[in-house]
Amino acid sequence: MKRWDNLGTMVLIAILVAPWLRSAESIAISGGPSDVGYNAGSVARFYAWVKGAETGTPAAVVFADIQYVGTTAVASVEMDRKGEPGPAGTRYEAAWPIPADAPTGLYSVTVHVEEKSSGKTLASKKLRPFGVYRKLARIVSVKLDKTFYDVGEPIECEVAVENLTDHDLSGLRVEFSNANYPWISTFAPGATSPEEANPELALRVLRDNMTVPAHGVVTIPMMAAGTAAFLQGQQVAVLGAGGPARHFKTPPPEVDHYTVTLWDSGRSLLYDMQFSPFAVVRGSGPDPRKPYSYNFTHAYNSDIDYTKYREFYPPGQISAATTLNPSRALYRPGDMLRVDLTLRNPEDAPWSNAELHAVVPEPVGKQTHVVVVARDITLGPGETRAVASEAWKIPDTFPSGTYPVELLLVAGGRVLGRTAIEIAVNDLPSSVLVFCPHEDDEHAYAGLIRAAVEAGIPIHVVVFTGGDVGACERYYSKPCGPNEAREFGMVRMEETAEALEHIGLARDKLIFLGLPDGGSQDIWFKHLNSSAPFFSVYLAVDHAPYEDILKPNLPYARDAVIDIVKELITEYKPALVALPHPDERHVDHRTANWFVVKAADELLKAHSLDPATVIWADEAYGAGGYKPAPYHYEKVTIHLSGEAAALKEEMGWIYQSQDGNINEGMRKTSSELPREEIHLRITDWQEHEGWNE
Repeated sequence: MKRWDNLGTMVLIAILVAPWLRSAESIAISGGPSDVGYNAGSVARFYAWVKGAETGTPAAVVFADIQYVGTTAVASVEMDRKGEPGPAGTRYEAAWPIPADAPTGLYSVTVHVEEKSSGKTLASKKLRPFGVYRKLARIVSVKLDKTFYDVGEPIECEVAVENLTDHDLSGLRVEFSNANYPWISTFAPGATSPEEANPELALRVLRDNMTVPAHGVVTIPMMAAGTAAFLQGQQVAVLGAGGPARHFKTPPPEVDHYTVTLWDSGRSLLYDMQFSPFAVVRGSGPDPRKPYSYNFTHAYNSDIDYTKYREFYPPGQISAATTLNPSRALYRPGDMLRVDLTLRNPEDAPWSNAELHAVVPEPVGKQTHVVVVARDITLGPGETRAVASEAWKIPDTFPSGTYPVELLLVAGGRVLGRTAIEIAVNDLPSSVLVFCPHEDDEHAYAGLIRAAVEAGIPIHVVVFTGGDVGACERYYSKPCGPNEAREFGMVRMEETAEALEHIGLARDKLIFLGLPDGGSQDIWFKHLNSSAPFFSVYLAVDHAPYEDILKPNLPYARDAVIDIVKELITEYKPALVALPHPDERHVDHRTANWFVVKAADELLKAHSLDPATVIWADEAYGAGGYKPAPYHYEKVTIHLSGEAAALKEEMGWIYQSQDGNINEGMRKTSSELPREEIHLRITDWQEHEGWNE
């Protein structure tokens, strides 16, 4: 039996269970949806195990309460018993035909057992949620004619397209491009409109005005699609992203892949996007280098420096007698410098009446002076002693910068052991709120985040998108559909949580909004209201389909995004708001800035924001693609100790889905790590409202 409650479009599934139940305390429930997500108009399938029931007279029913997160309307479906009870209990299954107009996004599942005669709830359990998406057509496969291409050689491609609907789809357009993200880079350098095409993309139409029958597949046979070229080093100019340019007289071979997109005839609706297999592009001359793809730690074995990785710290910071805890190395003027180390006597003779000295910098003239940290240290051979002390008050007028501090263990004029640390001093705000476009973009502000953590300053990090596109197909080794994209977004969220934990930020200080990767530009310009949200091609939803985000089923619309940003700013009242640059070529980056500044402007007009609130922008790494922001900037610097710089480098290795292993392969020694993190203060952010409307 089935009944539908029209209070909105939410759903409740009821699952009938036959056995007589002993008691509420003895009932165990497990199960869930059979997949992580389903297409609207298809059939969702569920299973449940109920343990703690005896066979006999049917006396109870079990309901799986399926609810669109954020609403209350429900429907019920009876579930069939499958087989006899086993060690896991009795298994039941149900199928729910998802309405074609069901809202896309996240659905929760709660199974509860009722006594049939009275309707009393005997037991309940919340199970894994699932997503509902709406995918009309998909690119089934992309094949290249070869693996190896010489520069200038034609590339041929075969593409298969599937219609997922019960009616014909006509007017379809299939394109081939040498860049990864068409929604990011389909504009020309210096363009004032996001629709102006960029010739660097080398777009080629493989098929125009194509019709695919209902539930049918059409294959475009192998045909000329592009021309092989060296792309590495050019992708920054095209995409605003990618690895650093390589400077070889004869460029070595490189591993590239290409993008195939499926559009409607007007190129306004993007049905799907997939990537080609990797191909090797090389020059016509001989070259012994054999490239590795992004799945490997180094692009070339010649990149390996075997001596660099032997020891991170330089010899002056290593001592057999002193083992330092470097976890506190970032300070503010007025803070107490803390020394935390373990002393060990590695000699055969005892030490007596030793002193531990700290050689600290003076704020003026780059002089030093000696502070006695501990006295009367006596250690027999092999004995250890822990020393933890507040050694020196950093003067309130101490200038920002990175400084060495030497620690000496001395007795009778003899130095028994020495070590050295770096400290960095920064004039920090009273509270910080960092907004990031994607998971891994918090890396740009890692030094600021670590400095705030060490100083005990309130700090929160907000990530706008789920990063569902970035390298999804490489992670799963297959073309990504909506389920893979959603789960990949969850992979990236976990990577960011782990990376921030590595530099000391607790998970409860991290907030995800779950916007679609690459969709910010359309949300800003074309989807102003929640009544008409943006539809994500990869996720195939128009509401955020994630569970562990601030607001599940957040509409992909500008008003909803700005409202939630206003809520965050109002709640945390940051003295400093840290953002991407407003001129980034990557639309998710620049639009993250626009969302926040727009929210700040509205709060300022409503007298709900302190006018003294400071806004920083990160340095643009790929500026262009839209008219430049009219702001004025002042350079600001966060200074890093060697330990903080190492933590920042190491957090980059945690983004494994984003070439983290490549980053690990490019690790630096202590002396090579940058000790500065450069940002830009937007001095007049309050004065230019509407410049990007």
